Amino acid sequence: MTQAISLGEEERVEPGENRVERTIAPLPFISFGFALALVCGTIWANDLVSPALPAIKDDFGLSAKGMGLVVSFLFVGRLLGNFPAMRFLETIGAPRTGSIGGLVLVAGSITNALAPNPEVLYLGRVLQGVGISLLVNAGMRSILFARPGRGDAMTIYGIASTSGSVIGLVSSGLLTGAFGWRTIFALAAALGVVLTLLPIASTRVARRATHPTAAVPAAVVMVPLRTYLVPLAVNFLIFCNYSVWTILPLYAEHRFDAGPGMTANLLLVITIMHLAAAVPVSRAIRRFGSSVVLAVSVVVAMIGSIGILLAPSVWALAVPLMFYGAGMVGSVNCAGDIVLHRGGAGSRAVGTLRQTSDLGLVVGPLAAGSMIDAISYDAPFIAFPILMVAAALGVQLSTMRSLRSS
Repeated sequence: MTQAISLGEEERVEPGENRVERTIAPLPFISFGFALALVCGTIWANDLVSPALPAIKDDFGLSAKGMGLVVSFLFVGRLLGNFPAMRFLETIGAPRTGSIGGLVLVAGSITNALAPNPEVLYLGRVLQGVGISLLVNAGMRSILFARPGRGDAMTIYGIASTSGSVIGLVSSGLLTGAFGWRTIFALAAALGVVLTLLPIASTRVARRATHPTAAVPAAVVMVPLRTYLVPLAVNFLIFCNYSVWTILPLYAEHRFDAGPGMTANLLLVITIMHLAAAVPVSRAIRRFGSSVVLAVSVVVAMIGSIGILLAPSVWALAVPLMFYGAGMVGSVNCAGDIVLHRGGAGSRAVGTLRQTSDLGLVVGPLAAGSMIDAISYDAPFIAFPILMVAAALGVQLSTMRSLRSS
């Protein structure tokens, strides 16, 4: 049975500082192995829809805008779900938060599987997004508690989520081709049931398995948001730059007349680089620090993004995409690591990190599409990387000021 812990709170003012830190008594976490399975299964459910979009489009006779809404409403739900997720983690703990998320995911998936029209499908996508947000927040918070070392939590989360993404894309393609698009939502509902039960099966407060002698902290410190506002802005811009997932197929088709099979292989290059670069990035963070690795990573991502425009053929796009994939995983892990540790590894830090990530995934494709319509297909590949580099410089400056003041 999950251990019940008091929810008492205290506030204290740091000597010589004009800030208040709120201390919250510790709450239950999902044990490490279950948290990994939770994240992998959640992203599996999250990424099932992409290969099925053409079938959904044909079935409902949707326009391109309508297809965009099928994707956008999921992220709207994820944005909305981050608000209760932060509160639930503080009041009822990660296991119950995850189980609630699983139930909401089941409700949204069943709604989608039975949707008679696009409007009902959009509603189901919002519900799915809310459930996924609750699950991801519970999983990430538990992983952070179990593996608090610099860069560890973001690396482990990235590997688990990327693995889930690959499984989701493959299983969706197979199911949609054999049985139709509604079966992917039936699978998502089944995953939701499993994800509801996983936190219940995790019947103990998560421990640091690699540090068994380490004492469990007596409390979690809620650090003021302004302490990590700059890295949050960087995280938002980084996820805006993930609009490459949306605009690369359009660019490849526009310039090289590439088909869906080719663009899928190009996106797979990015996914493979995410997995390949995750562990080296984690080691670099521990050796050189997140701020330094972030600066290098955004430059590598910028080289990859701009290199896409210089590729002479569709096959040559694979080379800059390798740079882009490696740079992006480094940027995501470093920005997330800075936010989580400046935020005291609290539920607010986890929640705001997920909020800025999801907001970037909503704003990025919209901004990229507007740039393409107003300027050219090249514009997003130049604008977003430059903004990322500028924001990363802001993190460097804030880090230097902190070092001087200490």
